[in-house]
Amino acid sequence: MHAWSLDELLAALQDTSKPFPAAGLYRLSDLPPEEAKAIAAIWPKLPLARRRALVEDMQSFLDYSDRFSFVEMGLIALNDEDPYVRQRAIELLWGEADERLIPHLVRVLREDPDTRVRAQAAAALGEYVYLGEVEEISPRRYQEVAEALRAVLTDETEPLEVRRRALEAYSFASDPDVARWIEAFYQRGTQDDDEESLLSALFAMGRSADPRWTRYVVLHLHDRRPKVRAEAATAAGRLEMKRVIPDLLELLEDADRDVRMAAAWALSELGGGEDEVERALQRALQHAEDVNDEEEMQVLAEALDNLAFNTSLVTAQLDLLDLLLDGADLIDDVTLDLPDEYYRTQRTSHSGFEGTNGASHKSNSKSSKPKS
Repeated sequence: MHAWSLDELLAALQDTSKPFPAAGLYRLSDLPPEEAKAIAAIWPKLPLARRRALVEDMQSFLDYSDRFSFVEMGLIALNDEDPYVRQRAIELLWGEADERLIPHLVRVLREDPDTRVRAQAAAALGEYVYLGEVEEISPRRYQEVAEALRAVLTDETEPLEVRRRALEAYSFASDPDVARWIEAFYQRGTQDDDEESLLSALFAMGRSADPRWTRYVVLHLHDRRPKVRAEAATAAGRLEMKRVIPDLLELLEDADRDVRMAAAWALSELGGGEDEVERALQRALQHAEDVNDEEEMQVLAEALDNLAFNTSLVTAQLDLLDLLLDGADLIDDVTLDLPDEYYRTQRTSHSGFEGTNGASHKSNSKSSKPKS
Protein backbone atom coordinates (compact mmCIF):
# COMPACT_ATOMS: atom_id res chain seq x y z
CA MET A 1 0.00 0.00 0.00
CA HIS A 2 1.27 3.45 -0.93
CA ALA A 3 2.35 5.44 2.13
CA TRP A 4 0.67 8.83 1.98
CA SER A 5 2.75 11.93 2.59
CA LEU A 6 1.35 14.69 4.77
CA ASP A 7 0.78 16.86 1.70
CA GLU A 8 -1.21 14.09 0.02
CA LEU A 9 -3.27 13.63 3.18
CA LEU A 10 -4.07 17.33 3.45
CA ALA A 11 -4.99 17.49 -0.22
CA ALA A 12 -7.34 14.52 0.07
CA LEU A 13 -9.03 16.00 3.13
CA GLN A 14 -9.76 19.20 1.22
CA ASP A 15 -10.84 17.52 -2.02
CA THR A 16 -14.59 17.34 -1.45
CA SER A 17 -15.35 16.33 -5.03
CA LYS A 18 -15.17 12.69 -3.93
CA PRO A 19 -15.48 10.72 -0.68
CA PHE A 20 -12.42 10.56 1.52
CA PRO A 21 -10.71 7.23 0.70
CA ALA A 22 -10.25 4.38 3.16
CA ALA A 23 -6.49 4.58 2.69
CA GLY A 24 -6.65 8.10 4.06
CA LEU A 25 -8.50 6.89 7.15
CA TYR A 26 -5.68 4.43 7.82
CA ARG A 27 -3.31 7.38 7.57
CA LEU A 28 -5.28 9.36 10.16
CA SER A 29 -4.72 6.67 12.80
CA ASP A 30 -1.89 7.31 15.30
CA LEU A 31 -1.06 10.74 13.92
CA PRO A 32 2.22 12.30 15.07
CA PRO A 33 1.62 15.62 16.90
CA GLU A 34 3.19 17.75 14.18
CA GLU A 35 0.89 16.26 11.53
CA ALA A 36 -2.12 16.68 13.81
CA LYS A 37 -1.24 20.36 14.10
CA ALA A 38 -1.27 20.71 10.32
CA ILE A 39 -4.68 19.02 10.07
CA ALA A 40 -6.05 21.16 12.91
CA ALA A 41 -5.15 24.25 10.89
CA ILE A 42 -7.33 23.22 7.93
CA TRP A 43 -10.09 21.43 9.86
CA PRO A 44 -12.37 24.48 10.37
CA LYS A 45 -12.20 25.20 6.64
CA LEU A 46 -13.58 21.79 5.66
CA PRO A 47 -17.29 21.67 4.81
CA LEU A 48 -19.54 20.46 7.61
CA ALA A 49 -20.61 17.41 5.61
CA ARG A 50 -16.96 16.37 5.20
CA ARG A 51 -16.20 16.84 8.90
CA ARG A 52 -19.24 14.81 9.92
CA ALA A 53 -18.44 12.06 7.44
CA LEU A 54 -14.86 11.86 8.69
CA VAL A 55 -15.76 11.37 12.36
CA GLU A 56 -18.38 8.79 11.37
CA ASP A 57 -15.94 6.88 9.16
CA MET A 58 -13.23 6.90 11.82
CA GLN A 59 -15.72 5.50 14.33
CA SER A 60 -16.61 2.75 11.86
CA PHE A 61 -12.94 1.81 11.75
CA LEU A 62 -12.84 1.62 15.55
CA ASP A 63 -15.94 -0.56 15.57
CA TYR A 64 -14.22 -2.87 13.10
CA SER A 65 -10.87 -3.16 14.87
CA ASP A 66 -9.16 -1.91 18.01
CA ARG A 67 -5.87 -1.62 16.10
CA PHE A 68 -6.75 1.95 15.21
CA SER A 69 -6.42 5.01 17.41
CA PHE A 70 -7.79 8.40 16.44
CA VAL A 71 -6.92 10.32 19.60
CA GLU A 72 -5.35 13.27 17.80
CA MET A 73 -8.26 13.50 15.37
CA GLY A 74 -10.70 13.23 18.27
CA LEU A 75 -9.04 16.14 20.03
CA ILE A 76 -9.22 18.21 16.85
CA ALA A 77 -12.90 17.40 16.36
CA LEU A 78 -13.61 18.11 20.03
CA ASN A 79 -13.17 21.81 19.25
CA ASP A 80 -15.48 21.77 16.22
CA GLU A 81 -18.29 24.33 16.08
CA ASP A 82 -20.83 21.60 15.28
CA PRO A 83 -22.30 19.75 18.32
CA TYR A 84 -22.72 16.52 16.36
CA VAL A 85 -19.03 16.48 15.42
CA ARG A 86 -18.04 17.19 19.04
CA GLN A 87 -20.24 14.37 20.27
CA ARG A 88 -18.72 11.94 17.80
CA ALA A 89 -15.26 13.21 18.76
CA ILE A 90 -15.83 11.97 22.29
CA GLU A 91 -16.64 8.55 20.87
CA LEU A 92 -13.25 8.56 19.13
CA LEU A 93 -11.58 9.11 22.52
CA TRP A 94 -13.65 6.45 24.27
CA GLY A 95 -11.73 3.51 25.66
CA GLU A 96 -8.25 4.98 25.26
CA ALA A 97 -7.63 4.87 29.04
CA ASP A 98 -5.21 7.77 28.73
CA GLU A 99 -5.37 10.12 31.69
CA ARG A 100 -4.01 12.93 29.52
CA LEU A 101 -7.50 13.05 27.98
CA ILE A 102 -9.15 13.78 31.33
CA PRO A 103 -8.73 17.60 31.24
CA HIS A 104 -10.28 17.71 27.77
CA LEU A 105 -13.31 15.65 28.80
CA VAL A 106 -13.75 17.61 32.03
CA ARG A 107 -13.60 20.88 30.10
CA VAL A 108 -16.34 19.69 27.75
CA LEU A 109 -18.48 18.52 30.66
CA ARG A 110 -18.17 21.88 32.38
CA GLU A 111 -18.24 24.29 29.45
CA ASP A 112 -19.82 22.87 26.30
CA PRO A 113 -23.05 24.69 25.36
CA ASP A 114 -24.75 21.54 24.07
CA THR A 115 -26.49 19.22 26.55
CA ARG A 116 -25.94 16.07 24.53
CA VAL A 117 -22.23 16.75 24.18
CA ARG A 118 -21.90 17.35 27.92
CA ALA A 119 -23.81 14.13 28.65
CA GLN A 120 -21.48 12.21 26.36
CA ALA A 121 -18.45 13.66 28.13
CA ALA A 122 -19.88 12.66 31.51
CA ALA A 123 -20.43 9.11 30.30
CA ALA A 124 -16.90 8.89 28.90
CA LEU A 125 -15.46 9.84 32.30
CA GLY A 126 -16.88 6.64 33.80
CA GLU A 127 -13.86 4.72 32.59
CA TYR A 128 -11.59 7.04 34.54
CA VAL A 129 -13.66 6.65 37.70
CA TYR A 130 -13.01 2.93 37.50
CA LEU A 131 -9.31 3.45 36.76
CA GLY A 132 -9.11 5.81 39.71
CA GLU A 133 -10.71 3.27 42.01
CA VAL A 134 -8.14 0.62 41.05
CA GLU A 135 -5.32 3.18 41.29
CA GLU A 136 -4.32 3.03 37.63
CA ILE A 137 -4.41 6.80 37.16
CA SER A 138 -2.86 9.46 39.35
CA PRO A 139 -4.79 10.57 42.45
CA ARG A 140 -4.70 14.14 41.14
CA ARG A 141 -6.41 13.20 37.89
CA TYR A 142 -8.95 11.01 39.66
CA GLN A 143 -9.82 13.89 41.97
CA GLU A 144 -10.35 16.09 38.91
CA VAL A 145 -12.80 13.55 37.46
CA ALA A 146 -14.62 13.02 40.75
CA GLU A 147 -15.03 16.73 41.43
CA ALA A 148 -16.44 17.37 37.96
CA LEU A 149 -18.99 14.56 38.21
CA ARG A 150 -19.96 15.40 41.79
CA ALA A 151 -20.53 19.01 40.79
CA VAL A 152 -23.08 17.87 38.22
CA LEU A 153 -24.78 15.44 40.58
CA THR A 154 -25.17 17.99 43.36
CA ASP A 155 -26.59 20.69 41.08
CA GLU A 156 -30.27 19.95 40.49
CA THR A 157 -30.48 22.76 37.94
CA GLU A 158 -28.30 20.72 35.59
CA PRO A 159 -30.12 19.08 32.65
CA LEU A 160 -31.43 15.66 33.62
CA GLU A 161 -29.62 13.96 30.74
CA VAL A 162 -26.26 15.24 31.97
CA ARG A 163 -27.02 14.25 35.57
CA ARG A 164 -28.09 10.76 34.49
CA ARG A 165 -24.86 10.18 32.63
CA ALA A 166 -22.87 11.58 35.54
CA LEU A 167 -24.57 9.10 37.87
CA GLU A 168 -23.79 6.21 35.54
CA ALA A 169 -20.16 7.30 35.32
CA TYR A 170 -19.66 7.96 39.02
CA SER A 171 -21.37 4.78 40.23
CA PHE A 172 -18.02 2.96 40.11
CA ALA A 173 -16.81 5.20 42.95
CA SER A 174 -16.50 4.09 46.57
CA ASP A 175 -17.92 7.48 47.59
CA PRO A 176 -20.78 6.89 50.11
CA ASP A 177 -22.84 9.58 48.37
CA VAL A 178 -23.25 7.28 45.37
CA ALA A 179 -25.91 5.23 47.16
CA ARG A 180 -27.88 8.38 47.99
CA TRP A 181 -27.86 9.51 44.37
CA ILE A 182 -28.83 6.08 43.07
CA GLU A 183 -31.75 6.00 45.50
CA ALA A 184 -32.86 9.47 44.40
CA PHE A 185 -32.85 8.55 40.73
CA TYR A 186 -34.61 5.28 41.45
CA GLN A 187 -37.38 7.07 43.36
CA ARG A 188 -37.72 9.59 40.56
CA GLY A 189 -37.94 6.76 38.06
CA THR A 190 -40.60 4.83 39.95
CA GLN A 191 -42.68 7.56 41.56
CA ASP A 192 -42.67 9.95 38.59
CA ASP A 193 -42.77 7.14 36.01
CA ASP A 194 -39.55 8.53 34.52
CA GLU A 195 -38.19 5.60 32.53
CA GLU A 196 -34.87 7.24 31.68
CA SER A 197 -34.07 7.93 35.35
CA LEU A 198 -35.04 4.37 36.26
CA LEU A 199 -32.74 2.99 33.56
CA SER A 200 -29.84 5.06 34.85
CA ALA A 201 -30.52 3.97 38.43
CA LEU A 202 -30.58 0.29 37.47
CA PHE A 203 -27.42 0.68 35.43
CA ALA A 204 -25.69 2.41 38.34
CA MET A 205 -26.86 -0.30 40.74
CA GLY A 206 -25.15 -2.95 38.65
CA ARG A 207 -21.99 -0.97 38.16
CA SER A 208 -21.73 -0.20 41.89
CA ALA A 209 -21.48 -3.92 42.75
CA ASP A 210 -23.37 -3.10 45.96
CA PRO A 211 -25.64 -5.99 47.05
CA ARG A 212 -28.06 -3.62 48.77
CA TRP A 213 -29.67 -3.04 45.36
CA THR A 214 -30.64 -6.63 44.63
CA ARG A 215 -34.09 -6.15 46.17
CA TYR A 216 -34.78 -3.35 43.68
CA VAL A 217 -33.38 -5.12 40.65
CA VAL A 218 -35.52 -8.21 41.14
CA LEU A 219 -38.66 -6.05 41.05
CA HIS A 220 -37.96 -5.00 37.46
CA LEU A 221 -36.93 -8.24 35.78
CA HIS A 222 -40.50 -8.62 34.52
CA ASP A 223 -41.29 -4.94 34.07
CA ARG A 224 -43.78 -4.10 31.33
CA ARG A 225 -41.12 -2.00 29.55
CA PRO A 226 -38.52 -3.91 27.51
CA LYS A 227 -35.68 -1.44 28.18
CA VAL A 228 -36.23 -1.76 31.91
CA ARG A 229 -36.27 -5.56 31.74
CA ALA A 230 -33.02 -5.52 29.79
CA GLU A 231 -31.29 -3.14 32.21
CA ALA A 232 -32.51 -5.14 35.21
CA ALA A 233 -31.15 -8.34 33.65
CA THR A 234 -27.78 -6.69 33.10
CA ALA A 235 -27.70 -5.44 36.69
CA ALA A 236 -28.59 -8.91 37.98
CA GLY A 237 -25.55 -10.33 36.23
CA ARG A 238 -23.23 -7.68 37.60
CA LEU A 239 -24.61 -8.06 41.12
CA GLU A 240 -24.08 -11.85 40.97
CA MET A 241 -27.74 -12.56 41.71
CA LYS A 242 -27.69 -16.33 41.19
CA ARG A 243 -31.13 -16.69 42.74
CA VAL A 244 -32.70 -15.02 39.69
CA ILE A 245 -31.29 -17.52 37.19
CA PRO A 246 -34.82 -18.96 36.67
CA ASP A 247 -36.09 -15.46 35.84
CA LEU A 248 -33.23 -14.91 33.40
CA LEU A 249 -33.92 -18.24 31.72
CA GLU A 250 -37.46 -17.03 31.19
CA LEU A 251 -36.20 -13.71 29.78
CA LEU A 252 -34.03 -15.67 27.36
CA GLU A 253 -37.31 -16.31 25.50
CA ASP A 254 -38.60 -12.72 25.79
CA ALA A 255 -40.34 -11.17 22.79
CA ASP A 256 -37.81 -8.33 22.79
CA ARG A 257 -34.39 -9.09 21.31
CA ASP A 258 -32.47 -6.65 23.54
CA VAL A 259 -33.99 -8.31 26.61
CA ARG A 260 -32.96 -11.74 25.32
CA MET A 261 -29.40 -10.61 24.69
CA ALA A 262 -29.11 -8.95 28.11
CA ALA A 263 -30.43 -12.10 29.77
CA ALA A 264 -27.99 -14.25 27.81
CA TRP A 265 -24.99 -12.26 28.97
CA ALA A 266 -26.21 -12.16 32.57
CA LEU A 267 -26.66 -15.93 32.50
CA SER A 268 -23.12 -16.34 31.21
CA GLU A 269 -21.90 -14.34 34.21
CA LEU A 270 -23.98 -16.26 36.75
CA GLY A 271 -24.32 -19.75 35.36
CA GLY A 272 -20.81 -21.15 35.62
CA GLY A 273 -21.10 -24.89 36.22
CA GLU A 274 -24.86 -24.86 35.54
CA ASP A 275 -25.72 -27.38 32.81
CA GLU A 276 -29.24 -25.98 32.49
CA VAL A 277 -27.87 -22.56 31.61
CA GLU A 278 -25.56 -23.96 28.94
CA ARG A 279 -28.37 -25.95 27.37
CA ALA A 280 -30.67 -22.91 27.35
CA LEU A 281 -28.02 -20.75 25.69
CA GLN A 282 -27.38 -23.45 23.09
CA ARG A 283 -31.09 -23.61 22.29
CA ALA A 284 -31.26 -19.83 22.01
CA LEU A 285 -28.27 -19.84 19.66
CA GLN A 286 -29.90 -22.48 17.49
CA HIS A 287 -33.06 -20.38 17.28
CA ALA A 288 -31.06 -17.27 16.32
CA GLU A 289 -29.35 -19.29 13.60
CA ASP A 290 -32.70 -20.56 12.35
CA VAL A 291 -33.97 -16.99 11.88
CA ASN A 292 -30.55 -15.76 10.71
CA ASP A 293 -30.24 -13.00 13.32
CA GLU A 294 -26.51 -12.29 13.09
CA GLU A 295 -26.29 -9.85 16.00
CA GLU A 296 -28.09 -12.18 18.39
CA MET A 297 -26.02 -15.10 17.12
CA GLN A 298 -22.82 -13.21 17.94
CA VAL A 299 -24.00 -12.25 21.42
CA LEU A 300 -25.08 -15.80 22.22
CA ALA A 301 -21.83 -17.29 20.92
CA GLU A 302 -19.85 -14.86 23.07
CA ALA A 303 -22.12 -15.63 26.03
CA LEU A 304 -21.36 -19.34 25.66
CA ASP A 305 -17.64 -18.58 25.55
CA ASN A 306 -17.97 -16.44 28.67
CA LEU A 307 -19.97 -19.16 30.40
CA ALA A 308 -17.22 -21.68 29.62
CA PHE A 309 -14.63 -19.29 31.03
CA ASN A 310 -16.61 -18.75 34.22
CA THR A 311 -17.21 -22.49 34.54
CA SER A 312 -13.44 -23.03 34.40
CA LEU A 313 -13.04 -20.47 37.19
CA VAL A 314 -15.56 -22.33 39.34
CA THR A 315 -13.73 -25.60 38.69
CA ALA A 316 -10.37 -24.05 39.56
CA GLN A 317 -11.73 -22.55 42.76
CA LEU A 318 -13.21 -25.89 43.79
CA ASP A 319 -9.87 -27.56 43.11
CA LEU A 320 -8.17 -24.98 45.31
CA LEU A 321 -10.73 -25.55 48.07
CA ASP A 322 -10.12 -29.30 47.92
CA LEU A 323 -6.41 -28.72 48.33
CA LEU A 324 -6.98 -26.47 51.32
CA LEU A 325 -9.31 -28.99 52.92
CA ASP A 326 -6.73 -31.71 52.33
CA GLY A 327 -4.25 -29.64 54.33
CA ALA A 328 -1.83 -28.68 51.58
CA ASP A 329 1.18 -27.05 53.25
CA LEU A 330 2.75 -25.34 50.28
CA ILE A 331 -0.21 -24.10 48.32
CA ASP A 332 1.96 -21.61 46.42
CA ASP A 333 3.89 -24.50 44.91
CA VAL A 334 0.78 -26.19 43.56
CA THR A 335 0.00 -25.61 39.90
CA LEU A 336 -3.70 -25.30 39.17
CA ASP A 337 -5.31 -25.45 35.76
CA LEU A 338 -6.34 -21.79 35.82
CA PRO A 339 -7.42 -19.97 32.67
CA ASP A 340 -4.90 -17.50 31.26
CA GLU A 341 -7.02 -14.49 32.21
CA TYR A 342 -7.89 -15.67 35.73
CA TYR A 343 -5.96 -13.05 37.65
CA ARG A 344 -6.94 -10.22 35.30
CA THR A 345 -10.58 -11.18 35.74
CA GLN A 346 -10.25 -11.16 39.53
CA ARG A 347 -8.81 -7.64 39.38
CA THR A 348 -11.20 -6.15 36.86
CA SER A 349 -14.54 -7.58 37.96
CA HIS A 350 -17.42 -5.23 37.12
CA SER A 351 -15.20 -3.23 34.78
CA GLY A 352 -17.36 -2.95 31.67
CA PHE A 353 -18.00 0.60 30.51
CA GLU A 354 -21.46 0.29 29.01
CA GLY A 355 -24.24 2.80 28.91
CA THR A 356 -27.94 2.45 29.49
CA ASN A 357 -30.71 1.89 26.97
CA GLY A 358 -29.54 -1.26 25.26
CA ALA A 359 -26.05 -1.36 26.72
CA SER A 360 -23.55 -3.59 25.05
CA HIS A 361 -22.44 -6.65 27.01
CA LYS A 362 -18.93 -6.43 25.66
CA SER A 363 -15.92 -5.68 27.82
CA ASN A 364 -14.09 -3.86 25.03
CA SER A 365 -14.63 -0.32 26.17
CA LYS A 366 -14.17 1.17 22.73
CA SER A 367 -17.32 -0.53 21.56
CA SER A 368 -19.35 -0.07 24.68
CA LYS A 369 -20.85 3.37 24.46
CA PRO A 370 -24.31 4.53 25.28
CA LYS A 371 -26.58 4.20 22.29
CA SER A 372 -28.87 7.01 23.31
